[in-house]
Amino acid sequence: MVLSMKDGNMGSISFDITGEQSRAKQLVAGWFTDSDGTHVDFELTIDKQGSLYELDIWKVDFSPLTSLPNEDEIKITAPNNA
Repeated sequence: MVLSMKDGNMGSISFDITGEQSRAKQLVAGWFTDSDGTHVDFELTIDKQGSLYELDIWKVDFSPLTSLPNEDEIKITAPNNA
Protein backbone atom coordinates (compact mmCIF):
# COMPACT_ATOMS: atom_id res chain seq x y z
CA MET A 1 0.00 0.00 0.00
CA VAL A 2 1.23 3.51 -0.79
CA LEU A 3 0.06 6.97 0.18
CA SER A 4 0.16 10.13 -1.92
CA MET A 5 2.17 12.79 -0.16
CA LYS A 6 0.93 16.34 0.32
CA ASP A 7 3.57 17.87 -1.93
CA GLY A 8 1.60 20.23 -4.16
CA ASN A 9 0.81 17.48 -6.70
CA MET A 10 4.45 16.90 -7.61
CA GLY A 11 3.88 13.12 -7.51
CA SER A 12 5.65 11.90 -4.35
CA ILE A 13 4.43 8.74 -2.63
CA SER A 14 5.11 7.23 0.78
CA PHE A 15 5.38 3.54 1.59
CA ASP A 16 5.17 4.39 5.31
CA ILE A 17 1.50 3.65 5.95
CA THR A 18 1.92 3.66 9.74
CA GLY A 19 3.76 6.99 9.96
CA GLU A 20 6.42 5.36 12.13
CA GLN A 21 9.32 4.94 9.70
CA SER A 22 12.13 7.39 9.04
CA ARG A 23 14.41 7.90 6.06
CA ALA A 24 17.71 6.06 6.34
CA LYS A 25 19.30 5.75 2.91
CA GLN A 26 18.85 6.80 -0.70
CA LEU A 27 18.67 3.83 -3.09
CA VAL A 28 18.51 5.73 -6.36
CA ALA A 29 18.34 9.35 -7.44
CA GLY A 30 17.88 11.10 -10.73
CA TRP A 31 16.13 13.75 -12.70
CA PHE A 32 14.02 14.41 -15.77
CA THR A 33 12.39 17.37 -17.47
CA ASP A 34 8.63 17.78 -17.08
CA SER A 35 6.58 18.40 -20.22
CA ASP A 36 6.42 22.11 -19.27
CA GLY A 37 10.24 22.29 -19.43
CA THR A 38 10.83 22.36 -15.66
CA HIS A 39 13.63 20.28 -14.07
CA VAL A 40 12.37 17.50 -11.76
CA ASP A 41 14.53 15.66 -9.20
CA PHE A 42 13.58 12.36 -7.58
CA GLU A 43 14.89 9.89 -5.04
CA LEU A 44 13.81 6.45 -3.82
CA THR A 45 14.64 5.88 -0.15
CA ILE A 46 14.51 3.09 2.41
CA ASP A 47 14.02 3.12 6.18
CA LYS A 48 16.34 1.73 8.86
CA GLN A 49 14.87 -1.77 8.42
CA GLY A 50 15.58 -1.72 4.67
CA SER A 51 11.92 -1.32 3.65
CA LEU A 52 10.87 1.16 0.98
CA TYR A 53 10.18 4.53 2.58
CA GLU A 54 9.45 7.18 -0.08
CA LEU A 55 9.60 7.98 -3.75
CA ASP A 56 10.17 11.69 -3.42
CA ILE A 57 9.59 13.77 -6.56
CA TRP A 58 10.03 17.53 -6.64
CA LYS A 59 9.99 20.14 -9.35
CA VAL A 60 12.52 22.88 -8.78
CA ASP A 61 9.78 25.53 -9.04
CA PHE A 62 7.40 23.52 -6.77
CA SER A 63 4.64 23.52 -9.39
CA PRO A 64 2.48 20.40 -9.96
CA LEU A 65 3.93 17.62 -12.12
CA THR A 66 2.29 17.75 -15.56
CA SER A 67 3.39 14.34 -16.87
CA LEU A 68 5.55 11.33 -16.11
CA PRO A 69 8.64 10.85 -18.27
CA ASN A 70 9.31 8.09 -20.74
CA GLU A 71 12.02 5.65 -19.63
CA ASP A 72 14.60 7.16 -22.01
CA GLU A 73 14.02 10.65 -20.53
CA ILE A 74 15.13 9.66 -17.00
CA LYS A 75 18.72 10.40 -15.97
CA ILE A 76 20.06 8.39 -13.01
CA THR A 77 22.58 10.03 -10.68
CA ALA A 78 24.74 8.67 -7.88
CA PRO A 79 22.97 8.27 -4.53
CA ASN A 80 23.74 10.98 -1.97
CA ASN A 81 24.16 9.23 1.37
CA ALA A 82 26.68 11.59 2.93
